[in-house]
Amino acid sequence: MDQDLDLQALDEPGEASAPKKGGLPIGGLIRMVKRKILIIGGMTGALSIAAWLSTASDLPTYRGNFQLLVEPVTSEARIAEPTALTRSAGGVPSRDIFSLDYPTQLQILRSPKVLEEVYEKVQAKYPAFTYFQLIQGLELGRIGNTRTTETKILQVGYSGSDAELVQMVLNELASKYLRYSLEDRKSRISEGVKFIEDQLPSLQRRVAELEKQLQELQQSYELIDPSSQGGQIFSQLQTVTEQQVATQQQIQEQRVLYNTLQRQLGLSPNEAIAASALSQDPRYQQLLSSINEIDSQIALESSRFTDESPIIQRLRQRQANLTTVLGQQANRILGPQLARKADSLTYQDSLRLGLIQQLITTANEMQVLQMRDQFLARRQAEVSRQVQQFPAIARRYAEIQRELGVATRTLDQLLGQRETLRVEAAQTQVPWELISEPMLPRDPSGAAIPDPNSSRKKLMMGMVAGLVLGLGTAVLIEKRQNIFFGAEDVKDAVPVPLLGVLPACATADPCGSLLSIAPSSGELSEDAFPFLDAVNNFYASLRFLNPNNLVRSLVVCSPAAGDGKTTTALHLAQTAAAAGQRVLLVDANLRSPKLHSILNLPNECGLSELLAQKVYPEDAIQECPSLEHLCILTAGQTPPGTTKMLASPQMKDLMAAFDAQFDLILYDTPNLGSTVDANFLAAQADGILLVLAVRQTAYSKTKEVLKKLEEFHLPIIGTVANRAIAPAEVSEEDDEYDEYDEDSEGIWAAAAAELEPDYNPAYNVDVDDFEDVEDDDADEAPQPVLDPLFVDDIAS
Repeated sequence: MDQDLDLQALDEPGEASAPKKGGLPIGGLIRMVKRKILIIGGMTGALSIAAWLSTASDLPTYRGNFQLLVEPVTSEARIAEPTALTRSAGGVPSRDIFSLDYPTQLQILRSPKVLEEVYEKVQAKYPAFTYFQLIQGLELGRIGNTRTTETKILQVGYSGSDAELVQMVLNELASKYLRYSLEDRKSRISEGVKFIEDQLPSLQRRVAELEKQLQELQQSYELIDPSSQGGQIFSQLQTVTEQQVATQQQIQEQRVLYNTLQRQLGLSPNEAIAASALSQDPRYQQLLSSINEIDSQIALESSRFTDESPIIQRLRQRQANLTTVLGQQANRILGPQLARKADSLTYQDSLRLGLIQQLITTANEMQVLQMRDQFLARRQAEVSRQVQQFPAIARRYAEIQRELGVATRTLDQLLGQRETLRVEAAQTQVPWELISEPMLPRDPSGAAIPDPNSSRKKLMMGMVAGLVLGLGTAVLIEKRQNIFFGAEDVKDAVPVPLLGVLPACATADPCGSLLSIAPSSGELSEDAFPFLDAVNNFYASLRFLNPNNLVRSLVVCSPAAGDGKTTTALHLAQTAAAAGQRVLLVDANLRSPKLHSILNLPNECGLSELLAQKVYPEDAIQECPSLEHLCILTAGQTPPGTTKMLASPQMKDLMAAFDAQFDLILYDTPNLGSTVDANFLAAQADGILLVLAVRQTAYSKTKEVLKKLEEFHLPIIGTVANRAIAPAEVSEEDDEYDEYDEDSEGIWAAAAAELEPDYNPAYNVDVDDFEDVEDDDADEAPQPVLDPLFVDDIAS
């Protein structure tokens, strides 16, 4: 019964081809060290011996040191420090006041500016002493390198071959560093004072200018406190507005009363005043009474006398005289204009006089109210103008006041800081403290003791340098060799499963054909069994890699020619067919087909004819006579341009038809490093099986192939490490497309001598024998026979 081959089908096509992340694997490094142990060990030993010989001839080295406390440790020390006395306002100062930038400080202490004085003093006593010796022997660092162990102590060391010179250098360094701490503080303080004094004139001018602007603004707008005056101005505007409204209301009321009184009296205000004046003038009223009396007498006498009577005439004459005097009196009281109306204004009773008085009063009040309204209108306009101008004035006032406040505070701070710095500059206490005197290790007699670590250090440096040089040389050699040294190297380099490791053996070349399997295990060479076991394991790994995903077609490829992909495809096809699968092996290497030569099959009709649609598949596919479930499709005749047909729709249709007819289809293709033929087939197949020859396939070529496959998003099912154990010598190929190992002829011949002369197994058949067989004699050619024990092993 047919079985499907279970292979790993990757969900993401490009994922299989993705390069591994990270650097050189530890396992690969260990394997490289094992392979190049002689080179690495030799260089390490040579440089170690050279270092030992060098230390034997060196002068003894003397090393001494001293320690400096550069920051206060206790709270009492921080309080007593001069800087704290001037800056902490009597409290415990913060640690930040004394914090140092240690990396920068160490660089300053190593600088020529600090060390030049030490060098000059030492050179005065030791003329041969150089500045380079001072720098080379100086050791300067902070005690404690981690957050939990770091201290506020600097350790200064010096080493040299002269003990007295070392002691002098240490003494001068200690003296210079202590002076530096005091001079540095004074220098920084002096620079600070100078900076402040440079800033003060411009800042004082700025303060004076702002004060002048503020004064002018206050005088121009009579400002004292804009915040309170603003409220007052708005209150004034509201009050004036309310008063104006009330005044206008009173004017309206008085106007109504005035019109009513004028209508009732029928008099204008002037006439009312005249009537009131006439009514209240005693002479005018007396004359008016006299005239009235004369009128009464004339009326009385007229009843007795005629108009011409002397009595009547005298009375009329008297009346006329009084009238003239009355007119004169009215003219005197009222003036010439109103005097003409005196007759109509003469008599006013008490009621009319009261109304006249009220009319006059109303008229006067109206005039007063109108004057008040005009004043309030002018006041409202003035206050409204102030209200509109006040926000800008207040904003300008606030800006000037704010700038003045900032400038004043800055000025006060600079003045205070200047006084503080002047107090600090007067201090003479050395900021740093020498807690360990400059000294050299000495024996009880007082003689300086050489440093024993210098020789060991030099020896260790030689060993490390030799080891590094050996490793570097080993890496360069392996880079230049540019091959895979074993199956583990293949596994590390290619990011897909390593499915099989096929060894090479002396009498059974793994590059052999299907004919490399004997009919019985007893007739096989002893060296053939490891290879057959490797093939079995390869198929088992492929079979059980992922049972959930079934792959029916594989493209067998290799990065370069001679990697053994053709024979790998043959062995895989044989093993799968022996396991009961219906297998089709297709020779898709149309550039240099070899499969028909290896199997001694006719090649007149094959894949090329199918692509040209000249024959039917059943006419081109040949069954393997020695294995029931294995079919072969040779390349056929390949005229120029046939390889382009691998990318044609006909090839796609053929592959689909093969998938429907066979359980497993294997396509033997040209190498990936020279052509792109395999890419077209891989795009339609379920995946690529990449064959790599150990100690032959170029590492760089493999990486290039993997990168291309990743760019094309072609999935790689797995890899096979071919000739992984004690590979035989590989001869040069006839051309770059030769996939068959020509050197296998000698191995097959050697194996043939061990087998029965009347039996033709794979290992005693020469490839040339198959190539020389004519197509008509194909039935008489040696045929491959499967080992029954091998079939039972696969089936189980």
